[in-house]
Amino acid sequence: MVSEIHISIIIPTHNRAELLGQTLESISQLEIPSGKTVELLIIANACTDQSVAVCQAAEKNMPFPLRCVVEAQAGASHARNRALAEARGEILAFLDDDVGVDRQWLLGLMEVFETRPADVVAGKVTLWWQAVEKPPWLTHRSEHLLSSVDYGQEVRELFTGGEAISANLAIRRCVLQDVNSFRTDLDRQGRTVLAGGDTYFITQALNTGHRMFYAPRAAIRHWVTPERVTLHYLSRAAYANGLARIQMTDQLSATKALKLIVENTLKFGLYSVIEIFCAAVRNQRGRINHRIRRMTSLGILIAMRKAR
Repeated sequence: MVSEIHISIIIPTHNRAELLGQTLESISQLEIPSGKTVELLIIANACTDQSVAVCQAAEKNMPFPLRCVVEAQAGASHARNRALAEARGEILAFLDDDVGVDRQWLLGLMEVFETRPADVVAGKVTLWWQAVEKPPWLTHRSEHLLSSVDYGQEVRELFTGGEAISANLAIRRCVLQDVNSFRTDLDRQGRTVLAGGDTYFITQALNTGHRMFYAPRAAIRHWVTPERVTLHYLSRAAYANGLARIQMTDQLSATKALKLIVENTLKFGLYSVIEIFCAAVRNQRGRINHRIRRMTSLGILIAMRKAR
């Protein structure tokens, strides 16, 4: 596709008007790479709040055109697929609707696209502790469930789909020749926590020969809601990740399936014992870390049972 637009910034959103307003304010301050034309595309996904009005109000402050497209079919992947159909850019740069974008975010993305053989670029995502204090028990595994992506200050190649997330992800349009949509059965819809549509998309891109690099200068902060810094939410998210791992697997041999069942049954039992011990000695960090591990194994086991 030949286009006069070099970069499409894409934000799917669902009923988060206030947070979306914060995100758009940070985007209005972006530094634009020299010689590059940019558009901002908002996909209002089954919104019943003031999200469309927020977009209209933000339009006058943007240094580039803003379009708001309504997608009635609820679901994150439905919104992303609508974006793929609507976007005009050669580079498709996805953001979440609850982020603060560094002024040099676009410069960091384009630096990697232009200096590396990259068709996929994963930006840095740090957690934004604005609404809730960072808990002392937070582990790297917990941060990952809260959408943290941080591999340091150097550009590096990434090799697996799980190393990036759609909160800060950019692809060349050529990727769509091999992977033309996000799977709609692997992502959040309503209050479900299932996630994996972006992981599956990236995995398929890598499997068809496209390469992915990490861009530390393409940095954002991802807003953390108070309800997500709870054992309940982290448990649900870990369980959903386990489900998604199996759903993303196209085929499992009988041997591989048996190995997964035995392995995760043992892990579930081990992590349960360690979790109970950590609770008894009041080691909150260890308790939560092993609860997350246990619930991931449980998700895998339940998904395996459903697949049989």
